[in-house]
Amino acid sequence: MRRYVSLLSLFTLLGCTAAPAWEKTGIGPETRDKDLAACRQEIRYTSDEARRRDARIAAARGEISSGRSSGYDSLRGDLDASAERRRESKALADCMRAKGYTNRS
Repeated sequence: MRRYVSLLSLFTLLGCTAAPAWEKTGIGPETRDKDLAACRQEIRYTSDEARRRDARIAAARGEISSGRSSGYDSLRGDLDASAERRRESKALADCMRAKGYTNRS
């Protein structure tokens, strides 16, 4: 019984983290995949530009790390990465909606 509950919990959790399923009337999966790839490429470019900008700002402020990392720096990096994933996920959804897609998940 315990094993069953654990498996059920795992599948429920995995179901909650599934990637969105985008659909648009009148197009096939090939077109959807191309649009999705175009949105991801745009987001990568935008994210890379933002990282370069942030690095320039940090350098101008003298915030460049000495190479040693503290627990705070590690936590800050994890939080920044999590926030960046959320921003990228939202940007992807915005891009796909702008192309006329709806999220059916």
